[in-house]
Amino acid sequence: MSAEPFSPEFQRAFVAMRYFLGARGEGLGAPLGDASAADVTERRLAHPDRERRAEALAAEVGRVVRALEAGSFR
Repeated sequence: MSAEPFSPEFQRAFVAMRYFLGARGEGLGAPLGDASAADVTERRLAHPDRERRAEALAAEVGRVVRALEAGSFR
Protein backbone atom coordinates (compact mmCIF):
# COMPACT_ATOMS: atom_id res chain seq x y z
CA MET A 1 0.00 0.00 0.00
CA SER A 2 1.28 3.48 -0.88
CA ALA A 3 2.20 5.94 1.85
CA GLU A 4 0.43 8.65 -0.13
CA PRO A 5 -3.34 8.88 0.41
CA PHE A 6 -4.12 9.72 -3.24
CA SER A 7 -3.14 7.93 -6.43
CA PRO A 8 -0.58 9.61 -8.69
CA GLU A 9 -3.27 9.97 -11.36
CA PHE A 10 -5.55 11.83 -8.96
CA GLN A 11 -2.69 14.02 -7.76
CA ARG A 12 -1.77 15.07 -11.30
CA ALA A 13 -5.41 15.71 -12.23
CA PHE A 14 -6.03 17.72 -9.07
CA VAL A 15 -3.08 20.04 -9.69
CA ALA A 16 -3.81 20.38 -13.42
CA MET A 17 -7.48 21.24 -12.84
CA ARG A 18 -6.64 23.83 -10.19
CA TYR A 19 -4.19 25.41 -12.64
CA PHE A 20 -6.71 25.19 -15.49
CA LEU A 21 -9.28 26.98 -13.31
CA GLY A 22 -6.89 29.84 -12.61
CA ALA A 23 -4.89 28.95 -9.49
CA ARG A 24 -1.24 29.90 -9.77
CA GLY A 25 1.89 29.87 -7.67
CA GLU A 26 3.27 27.43 -5.18
CA GLY A 27 0.99 25.11 -3.32
CA LEU A 28 -1.35 23.90 -6.05
CA GLY A 29 -1.12 20.43 -4.55
CA ALA A 30 -0.92 21.55 -0.92
CA PRO A 31 -4.42 20.28 -0.04
CA LEU A 32 -3.21 16.78 -0.91
CA GLY A 33 -0.49 16.79 1.73
CA ASP A 34 2.61 14.75 0.88
CA ALA A 35 1.95 14.07 -2.80
CA SER A 36 4.98 13.46 -5.01
CA ALA A 37 3.11 13.32 -8.35
CA ALA A 38 1.40 16.60 -7.46
CA ASP A 39 4.79 18.17 -6.76
CA VAL A 40 6.16 17.04 -10.14
CA THR A 41 3.09 18.36 -11.97
CA GLU A 42 3.26 21.64 -10.08
CA ARG A 43 6.90 22.11 -11.11
CA ARG A 44 6.02 21.41 -14.75
CA LEU A 45 3.23 23.99 -14.63
CA ALA A 46 5.62 26.54 -13.12
CA HIS A 47 8.17 26.22 -15.94
CA PRO A 48 9.41 29.66 -17.05
CA ASP A 49 8.63 28.91 -20.70
CA ARG A 50 4.95 29.42 -21.53
CA GLU A 51 4.99 26.78 -24.27
CA ARG A 52 6.34 24.14 -21.89
CA ARG A 53 3.63 25.02 -19.34
CA ALA A 54 0.97 24.73 -22.05
CA GLU A 55 2.31 21.34 -23.15
CA ALA A 56 2.29 20.07 -19.56
CA LEU A 57 -1.25 21.32 -18.98
CA ALA A 58 -2.51 19.86 -22.27
CA ALA A 59 -1.05 16.46 -21.42
CA GLU A 60 -2.69 16.40 -18.00
CA VAL A 61 -6.06 17.68 -19.20
CA GLY A 62 -5.95 15.07 -21.96
CA ARG A 63 -5.43 12.33 -19.38
CA VAL A 64 -8.39 13.60 -17.36
CA VAL A 65 -10.65 13.72 -20.42
CA ARG A 66 -9.65 10.19 -21.50
CA ALA A 67 -10.25 8.85 -17.99
CA LEU A 68 -13.67 10.52 -17.83
CA GLU A 69 -14.62 9.16 -21.25
CA ALA A 70 -13.56 5.67 -20.21
CA GLY A 71 -15.45 5.98 -16.93
CA SER A 72 -12.29 5.05 -15.05
CA PHE A 73 -11.74 8.17 -13.00
CA ARG A 74 -12.41 7.73 -9.29
